[in-house]
Amino acid sequence: MQPSLGKMSAYKMFNWRDRAASSVEQTVAAFLEIGEAIATRWIQTAKGVLILQMVPDNGASGAIYVFDRQRELWHMLSFEGCEDQFTSEKFDRTFSEYDLFRLVEQPGLLLSEFQPATA
Repeated sequence: MQPSLGKMSAYKMFNWRDRAASSVEQTVAAFLEIGEAIATRWIQTAKGVLILQMVPDNGASGAIYVFDRQRELWHMLSFEGCEDQFTSEKFDRTFSEYDLFRLVEQPGLLLSEFQPATA
């Protein structure tokens, strides 16, 4: 059965090594500051952090990002049917349907399994 938003891809966004922070909270806050955004969802494990980043006062502006804490890399998740127009409710459905928790537990999967093909 085809997932409701089609194929998921992951794109490397930032290598965060040069922006070392003393806590994951500071890391996420610095990332959000770049986009002048807020996190309306925040899920973290020892290996990763997944956030739904939104523009304040725009409930349909969300994009999903994963931070690989070991490699200090940010990734954006992209879906054929939606990339950066997530609402909190749509995120909750997508989180369950695509089992996004596994990416928070094992963000290294983003380095191989979900990278888009290059020509």
